Amino acid sequence: MNRRKKGVAILGSTGSIGRQTLEVIESFKDIFEVVALTANRNIDLIYEQIKKYRPKYFYVASEEFRYEIEVDGVEFRTQKEIIMSDEVDLVVVGIPGFDSLEPVYESVRCGKKVAVASKEAILCGGKVIFSIAESTKAKILPIDSEHSSLWRIIDKYGKDNIKKVYITASGGPFLNLPKEELEKVKIEDALKHPVWSMGKKITIDSASLMNKAFEVIEASYLFGIPSDIVSVKIHPEAIVHSAVEYKDGTTIMSAHFPDMRIPILYSMLYGDDFEIPFQTPPIWDKPLRFYDPDVEKFPAILFGWRCAEYPMPVVLVSADDVAVELFLENRIKFTDITKIIDETLSYFENYSRSINVDTIEDVFDLSKEAKNRALNIAQKFF
Repeated sequence: MNRRKKGVAILGSTGSIGRQTLEVIESFKDIFEVVALTANRNIDLIYEQIKKYRPKYFYVASEEFRYEIEVDGVEFRTQKEIIMSDEVDLVVVGIPGFDSLEPVYESVRCGKKVAVASKEAILCGGKVIFSIAESTKAKILPIDSEHSSLWRIIDKYGKDNIKKVYITASGGPFLNLPKEELEKVKIEDALKHPVWSMGKKITIDSASLMNKAFEVIEASYLFGIPSDIVSVKIHPEAIVHSAVEYKDGTTIMSAHFPDMRIPILYSMLYGDDFEIPFQTPPIWDKPLRFYDPDVEKFPAILFGWRCAEYPMPVVLVSADDVAVELFLENRIKFTDITKIIDETLSYFENYSRSINVDTIEDVFDLSKEAKNRALNIAQKFF
């Protein structure tokens, strides 16, 4: 008997995660069907994707472009309508930054399986989305390479006897740059990641190691472990993505060539055995190095432990959104990003215990307040 194909909605199909998800689906056409594609404003690429994959629905956020797409049999739907569709079994969220929160929230509310590439959705949704997921039986599946690999280890070996959890970082483009040179770096320098090809926002976060601060919190939330047992190691080769040290003295490492299609596949085919349908280079042809991060040079990484208690991650993500955007607009220095975030956090830390964030509306309100505060603080750096 033929099984019904799993219907997939790819939110952010024109981005790096979205494009690679489509590559994965092409290799597993007997299992997956593209039901919907969405994009922000890359009208040319999504039009080509729609013609090639023939989804049932599409969505383009930019109103000035959405009416330019006309393909027979493909209907415009809002992003919320796409998520709610009974034809969608899996939602892949490749939308970057804070904008990923609402679609993840809606997916969880509908009880969907949702594969999440964005750290920000997990951090900002926090107890709100995890509480809803528990009641709706939704599955939150991490695509992030570090957390996907941690997921494999913990899923197999458990978490009851964990002593320490490690996530790795390549070190970004400025790993070997002297600290005093950081304030002079240009936008184009920060966007040259040595390993991964990603969107601008996450690439800048990788250059400052802010992404590792996010990942410390994300690991804590996803796996229900204390943030103080999560550690970070600089690993320039980006072959080992995570490791778990158990109390019996063993350390289990998860390693694969840095190719995002592997964690995408793991999230989409979770529970099934599979063989990757593409070749990757061997991982044995060079030594693997591990270092402690230089927190004086990259102080942003410390925000992970500082902001582990909810709802401070909402403030952290929101302030970072503002600061990174200002840097990309060439209005502040690279080193100003961390300074703006630090001052924003200090402001909210004074009364963080009295901040109630119980609904998704509360999250958006706090984020708006944090962004306004960060923007006000940033004025003195212009």
